[in-house]
Amino acid sequence: MSRFARALEEHRDELDSLNVYPVPDGDTGTNLHLTQRSVLDAMAGLPDGVHLRDLGAAIARASLMGARGNSGVILAQVLRGLSERVGDAEAAGPAELAAALGRATEEAFRAVAHPKEGTVLTVLSEASGAAWGAAESGRGLGAVAEVALEAGRASLERTRQILPELRAAGVVDAGGKGIVLLLDAMASALAGHPMTEAVGPLGPVGHTQGDAFERPSFKYEVVYLLDAPDDRVPALTDRLSRLGDSVVVVGGGGMFKVHVHTDDPSAAVDEAAEAGRPRDVQVVDLEEQVAAQCVAGQARAVRIAEQQPAAVVAVADGDGLARIFRSLGALVVPGGAGRTPSAGELVEAVEAAPAGSVLLLPNHRDVLPAAEQAAGASRKDVRVVPTRSIPEGLAAAAAFNPTATPEENEKEMDSAADGSSTGEITRDARDAGDADAAEGSVGAGRWLGVADGRVRVTGDAAAEVAVRLARELRAGGHEILTLIVGKDLSDQEAAAVEEALRGAAPNLLVEVHRGGQPHPAYLIGLE
Repeated sequence: MSRFARALEEHRDELDSLNVYPVPDGDTGTNLHLTQRSVLDAMAGLPDGVHLRDLGAAIARASLMGARGNSGVILAQVLRGLSERVGDAEAAGPAELAAALGRATEEAFRAVAHPKEGTVLTVLSEASGAAWGAAESGRGLGAVAEVALEAGRASLERTRQILPELRAAGVVDAGGKGIVLLLDAMASALAGHPMTEAVGPLGPVGHTQGDAFERPSFKYEVVYLLDAPDDRVPALTDRLSRLGDSVVVVGGGGMFKVHVHTDDPSAAVDEAAEAGRPRDVQVVDLEEQVAAQCVAGQARAVRIAEQQPAAVVAVADGDGLARIFRSLGALVVPGGAGRTPSAGELVEAVEAAPAGSVLLLPNHRDVLPAAEQAAGASRKDVRVVPTRSIPEGLAAAAAFNPTATPEENEKEMDSAADGSSTGEITRDARDAGDADAAEGSVGAGRWLGVADGRVRVTGDAAAEVAVRLARELRAGGHEILTLIVGKDLSDQEAAAVEEALRGAAPNLLVEVHRGGQPHPAYLIGLE
C-alpha cells in the first residue's frame, strides 16, 4: 500500500493530464492519491501484528470513506475486492493472488452501471485473466504478480485505440494507468525489486489552449455516502442511470459510496433519500472544472457546493506549495518566512472562502499573530489551527474534510498537525569573520539542520544533514516523510538529498515536492 501511494504521488501530475475520459477535468491522479492517502492513514492507526483479515477490513473501509471522484470510487471497490479475498485465505500463494485480482475485477465491474471497453475495467480484467493463467501453470507468487503487471501494461497501451476520446487525444486511460501502478507496487513487493513504471509525458489536459475538448454531457458530478440496506442499491443505480451517466456505486454491508454525473444534483440526492440516508454530499461543477483545465491550463482542487460547512485558508510561499495546498482544497495567501501577510490580507481571503466557517492555517510562527487578528476581525466563524510550519500545515490540510462540521475539522486538523515533526535545512551564509556572529556559530557555507528554532545538526553536505535531522525528528509512530525542495536548488541537488533519505528510512513512505519556497532550501516533515 505504501509503494502504491508513493507511485501515485510521483505520477499524480501525469495521471491528471491524461484524464480525458469520461470528462477532461484533470483530477484522476489527485483523486487516486487522496483516496490512497486515506488508506495509509487508517493503516497507521492499526496495532502491530494485526490479522490479515482485520487489515483488509480497515483498507476496505478507509478507501470507501475516503474515495474521491469517479476514479477514487472505483479504486475503493478494487481494494475492497483484493482485501476481502486475501483476508479470507489461509495463506497467500499464487492461486490466492489470482483469485484476489479476480474478485477485485468482479467488484469493479459490479460497481459501474454501464461498463465501457478500453477503460480501467479492461486493464484490470486482462491483468486478472493473465494472473489466473500463470497461477494454473505453476508459476510462483512473484512471477504471477509480474505476469499480471505485464498484461496490465499491454492492455493499457491498447486503451488508446479503443475509446474514441483517448484515440483523439493520443493518450492511454488515466484510471487504467493507476491500476498499472497498483500492479507494479504488488509485483515490486512480491518479487523483491524496485518499482518499474516510469513517469510518462504529460497529456493534453491542463496544457491545451482554447476549446479543444467538448463540454461534458452533464453539468455536475455528485458524490455522497449512503447508509441503506443492500437490497435497495440495484434500484437506486437504475434510477440514477436515468438521471445521468458515469454511475458508480461501491460498498456493502449497509454503507455505500455513490458517484454520478447529472444535470440535476438535487434529484440525485433525492433518489438516495428514497433508498436510505445520504450524507457527506459533494457537488462539483464539471463545466467549470473542464474550463479551468483546458482554458486556464492549471489544476485546481475539487470544489464543493457553496453550502459546504467549512473551508480552508492557508499561507504559503512558493508556486509549488501554493499548488499543493490548492489541490487539498485551500485558498492560498502568499507569505511565509520574511514575508508575513497582513491581517487585512488574511481577512480578505477568509471573506472570499466559500463557507461561513473557515479553518485558517498560518504555517509559520511569525504569521500566527496576524492570523489571530484576522480571526477576530472577520465576520465569519474563523478557527486558527496554529500550524507553525509548512509540513504541519500540509498535514492539517490533508486531514480537512469539506463536508464535516467546523468542530470536527478543527479537531482532526489540530491532531494531524500535532502528530507531525518538522525541520528545516538551510545554508549558513554568514561571513565566517563576521564579528557580530553569535558565539558557537558554524562556519560560513555549512549546512544547518534546524528544528524548534535551534540548530540541531550541521555538516558540509545537505544530504548528510537531512539524514541526521530526520533521525532526530523521527518518532515511533511516523509513517510518512515529506521533503519539500526550495526554489534555487537543481534537480541534481534535490535528487541527492532524496536518495539519502530513502536509503536511511526504507520503512517510511518518502514524498518529495518542489515547493518553490525562497527559504529554507529544504523542509522536512514526518507524520
